[in-house]
Amino acid sequence: MAAPIHEMWPRNKATKTGPGDLATPVKTEALTLDPDTAHPLLEIPADGKEVRCGSFKKTVSSDPRRFDTANCVVTHQSFSAGQHYWEVFVGRKPRWNLGVISERAERRGRLIQMKSLWPGSGEVCTEGYWLIGYDQRKAEKPYWAFDTNPMAFDCSPHPETIGVYLDYTDREVTFYNADDPSNLIPLYSFYHAAFNDTRVYPVFDPCWHDNGSNTQPLKIL
Repeated sequence: MAAPIHEMWPRNKATKTGPGDLATPVKTEALTLDPDTAHPLLEIPADGKEVRCGSFKKTVSSDPRRFDTANCVVTHQSFSAGQHYWEVFVGRKPRWNLGVISERAERRGRLIQMKSLWPGSGEVCTEGYWLIGYDQRKAEKPYWAFDTNPMAFDCSPHPETIGVYLDYTDREVTFYNADDPSNLIPLYSFYHAAFNDTRVYPVFDPCWHDNGSNTQPLKIL
C-alpha cells in the first residue's frame, strides 16, 4: 500500500530484512525552528521553515537553551509520547546533520568531538543526540550515524529528502530516503534510545558555510 501524501507508514527496520508490519499512518508534523536556540551564525527566515549558515555572528540573547559552538537549532515543538514523522530537504548540500536531541542534552561546546583513544573514526557525539549526517569530503564513507558512538552506513542513491520517524514509546528513531513519498526507503535506525522520560526535539545542523561552498539551507517540508 502506498503512503498517502503527508502521512507515512512505518516500514521495514533499517537493520532488518523481510516484510514489515503496516501500522496506523502517522501524519507529518508541522515544525518550525526556534531562533532563540540557534547558534549566532545561523540564518532563519520569519516562517521558521529553513536554516542556513551565514558569514557573520549576530548579536543574540544569552539564552541557556542556545547552542554556542555547534551550528545547531531545535524546533519550537517537542515530543514526550507517541509516534511522529517529519521531512527535511537536504538537496545536494555538501555537509549536514539532523535528527533528535534530548531536552537534557548539553548544548554548549562541540557536538561531535575527536577522541584520540577512540577506535575507528576517532569521533564521539555528545550524549542525548540521535543523528545522521553527510559529509562529501569523506569520499569513501560520507554517511554517518551518531548517538555517542559513530557508525558509518551505506546510502545509495544519494537522497535529497530525509524522513525522520520517532516512536517515543518504543524508543526508536528511524531515518528514511523520502524522495519518493510512496516508497520510503529506510536508511538507519536507533533502537532502545535512552530518552529517559524527557522531552525530545528535532534538531538541525547545516554545518559551517565552508567559505561559501555550503550555504544551502536545510528545509523543513
